[in-house]
Amino acid sequence: MDLFDTSTFLLLVILGAYVQTITGFAMGLLIVGGVTILNIAPIAFTAAVVSILSLLNAILVLRHSIKFINWKTVAYISAGMMPSLIVGVFLLALLSESEYIWLRRLLGVVIISAGILLTLKPEPWEKTSSKIAAALTGIAGGLIGGLFSTGGAPIAFFMYRQPIELNYIRATLLAIFAITTFSRTVIIALDGELTSDILMTSAIAIPLVMITTYFARKISPPSADATIRKSVFILLILIGASLIVG
Repeated sequence: MDLFDTSTFLLLVILGAYVQTITGFAMGLLIVGGVTILNIAPIAFTAAVVSILSLLNAILVLRHSIKFINWKTVAYISAGMMPSLIVGVFLLALLSESEYIWLRRLLGVVIISAGILLTLKPEPWEKTSSKIAAALTGIAGGLIGGLFSTGGAPIAFFMYRQPIELNYIRATLLAIFAITTFSRTVIIALDGELTSDILMTSAIAIPLVMITTYFARKISPPSADATIRKSVFILLILIGASLIVG
C-alpha cells in the first residue's frame, strides 16, 4: 500500500473502532468491506489485521468481565468453530488466487446478512439451546471468521437468544471472539501468511483503536446510538450490494 492507501485504511480503522464503541458491533465488517470495495488491500491482508485488532479489543474488555464467562458455552461453540475456522482460512487462500471476484461477492452477502442479524433484537428462548445447536452455530461463525475475520454475527445472534443475563452473554461472546481471532492469527502465522506489512499496519492501527475507543463515548451524545445503528445498517447494505454487483 502507498501512503494514500495506508491513510485511507487507517481512517476506516478509526471509523470502525468508533462505531464498535458506540454500538458494540461492525468494526470488522466496516473495515473489511470498506477496504475491499475501495481496492486498498487484498481481503486476506485486511482480515489478518482485523483479527489482531479484534483480539486486542476483546482482551481489553475481558479484563473486567472474566468472572461472567460461561465456559461450557464457550467449549460447545469452540468445538464446532475450530475445524471450520481452519477450513475458512484455507478456503480464503484458495479463492484469493483463483476466484477473487466470487470471493468479493461472497463477502458482500456476508456483510448484508451480518448487518441484518446484528440490527435485530431477538427475544430470548424459554430454554437454553442444546450442545449441538451451539456447535452448529460455532461452525457457521468459524467458517465466516476464517474467511473474513467477521464471523461474530451468527454467534452473537445465537447468544442473545439464550435466557441468561446480559453480563454473561457479553463476556461469553468476548471470550469466543478472543479464541477465534487468536486461533486465526496463529493459523496464518504457521502458514507463513503473517507478513511484516500486516504486523506493521496492525502496530500503527492499535493505538488508533485505543484512542478512538477512549474518546468515542466522551464526544458522542447519549442519543447517538440509535442514529448510528441505522446509519451503519444502511452503510453495510450499500457496501454489501456494491461488492455483489461490482
